[in-house]
Amino acid sequence: MKEVAAVILRRGERILICRRGAGGSCAELWEFPGGKREPGETLEQCAVRECREELGITVSLQGERWRTVHAYPDGEVSLTFYDAAVEQGEPKPLIHREMVWALPEELTGYDFCPADAPLIRLLAKGEKA
Repeated sequence: MKEVAAVILRRGERILICRRGAGGSCAELWEFPGGKREPGETLEQCAVRECREELGITVSLQGERWRTVHAYPDGEVSLTFYDAAVEQGEPKPLIHREMVWALPEELTGYDFCPADAPLIRLLAKGEKA
């Protein structure tokens, strides 16, 4: 099972979402910044590293928000989402096709990776996941 850590970054009420490029799993779909845990790192370290690599920023984690396991055709993925704040830098889409700061109620208008769907519904309703 792949372990993935992702972050929910906010700027005021808006949440940062990123669109994947062509090819690979969930091609062209939207997601939260994050990625696969590497051997020897914690999920928290993974979330911080992925933000540095994907967005060119340093973040501080502000607690775990939500966990889920999702079965994709190529295997199961365990996802852990953290609330996070930008500590240093301005996010840039270094590996993603594009990024958007969306209001929670706008999230349902984007095509997200299937594993994110329950969290998207909660965030869009303003509910605590």
